[in-house]
Amino acid sequence: MKSTGIVRRIDELGRVVIPKEIRKTLKIREGDTLEIYVEKDSIILRKFSHLNNLSSTAKKMVSIVSNTLKKNIIIVDLDHVLACSKNLEETYLNQSISSQLLNLVMSRKNDQQFSIEPVSFIDTVEEKCSYVMSPILVDSDVLGAIILFDENPLEESDFLICQMLSSFFIKTIEE
Repeated sequence: MKSTGIVRRIDELGRVVIPKEIRKTLKIREGDTLEIYVEKDSIILRKFSHLNNLSSTAKKMVSIVSNTLKKNIIIVDLDHVLACSKNLEETYLNQSISSQLLNLVMSRKNDQQFSIEPVSFIDTVEEKCSYVMSPILVDSDVLGAIILFDENPLEESDFLICQMLSSFFIKTIEE
């Protein structure tokens, strides 16, 4: 563990404020859920993602869909790419999502770009592609999204597949 040199008091309700600099660095936003762990004499806070618990399911789904449709697919939570097509793993897997993608996901709406246009799903890569995106919403909370994209124009059927995959994750989380 790395010391920050920051010291905080616990108030009468047992609350402690996480400094703004740390929240910004770790992309912890108001309303985010944290897991609390105890390790010997330390308390560890970790951002919680329902989708992290489903990473093996996400990877299997991505493999099947990508191989069947011959299109790129990524599954993201609100911070990182959790699963992606095999050909994208070196570039995309575990990378932070772009602010452009975060804004799309947080809009809570299905999104589609059937024409070939530049888009950045992660900050370091700009794709010229067509895409469809469906958010993963549980109890009105945005948990992430599924994005299908290709260098060729996508179709309405791709949009329906993306929505179906999102629905699958929602049902899996709710159970």
